[in-house]
Amino acid sequence: MSTSLPSLSRRHWLTSAGTALAGLAVAGRFLNEEMRAQALTPERLAAVTPGKVRLSLNENPFGPSPAALEAMQRHLAAGKSCRYPYLETGELVELIARKEGVSPEHIVLGVGSGEILETVALHFGLAKGEVLYATPGYLQLPRAMEAVGGRAVGVPVTPAGEHDLEAMAAQVSPATSIVYLANPHNPTGTTVDAAALRSFIREVSPKAFVFVDEAYLDIADNYNSRTVVGLVNADRPLLVARTFSKIYGLAGLRIGYGVTSPRFAAVLRNYAIGSLAGPATVAAIASLKDDGFVARTRDKIVAERQKLLDLLRELGRAYAEPQTNFVFFNAGRPHAEVFRRMQAEGVTVARAFPPLTDWVRITIGLPEENEKARAALRKVLTTA
Repeated sequence: MSTSLPSLSRRHWLTSAGTALAGLAVAGRFLNEEMRAQALTPERLAAVTPGKVRLSLNENPFGPSPAALEAMQRHLAAGKSCRYPYLETGELVELIARKEGVSPEHIVLGVGSGEILETVALHFGLAKGEVLYATPGYLQLPRAMEAVGGRAVGVPVTPAGEHDLEAMAAQVSPATSIVYLANPHNPTGTTVDAAALRSFIREVSPKAFVFVDEAYLDIADNYNSRTVVGLVNADRPLLVARTFSKIYGLAGLRIGYGVTSPRFAAVLRNYAIGSLAGPATVAAIASLKDDGFVARTRDKIVAERQKLLDLLRELGRAYAEPQTNFVFFNAGRPHAEVFRRMQAEGVTVARAFPPLTDWVRITIGLPEENEKARAALRKVLTTA
């Protein structure tokens, strides 16, 4: 297959966007069983129920850096909300490029990393491409591919809940346009061996575009040795996505970015239909400048996560080895039952992830929320 990345004019994009929106309107006809499970089901809607401890959406409840809060307040107090944040956006791109060790031309910003997922999906999906992804997995890119006429092929994770790189490599064919890997993975929380992942990218990228979603990697052990951003260059068809929604605690502001070749970054910028808000931009800048924030926040998350793992071991429940701010465990009973009973105890956990319908994903919250969740889990998992 070809991994060429033709440019797209704004006019062509508007034409394509009309096609995309029409496809999204009828997307439900094409989604497979796992993808339909991520629609607005009663379980997902329950995540916003007032009065519940919400441990279903992988948010960072410790919130943003104090420097980010101060930057937003200064921005608004200065009356800058009436101005487009072009200067601030330029500064943010420069900071990100410096952090990632690339030039600014390698960076493409998104309204959350979700916009990067969607625009990549549009680029390949409108061309009737095929995406390989790990299942159960995060579905925004595969779902968007199918919505506009592409094809999504799931490759089951290993028994340990990790990407099966060997099986994925064997599945790559001339029809494969893109291989999507979330590292750490969602919902299992596991990471891929760093050397094995780099070898996989070198092997597969000459045949298909590789998208590595590192949304949770800041929470993982040994971040610097795990990231594959160093493989991004002018020629390799690779994109590494990041977000400020997780460790940086800015989920409500919607800001993310991708690191890719300058040529493909230019292609993706033509697809963008949103832009970053001023408060989000200055918050991201301040977050990157707060050198100790990530480490401090990670320590809080890991300490609280360990308490949950201790409980699961005490109760004899298997779990995938987490490198994230959530834990995926075998409840030993149907997810629907666990979800309902946890709701009754005032705690919302994540949706089901077929075909592992007796496994449950739970996010790490604030200490008092986690204490309530552990008490509820003990009750739910030890009584009929």
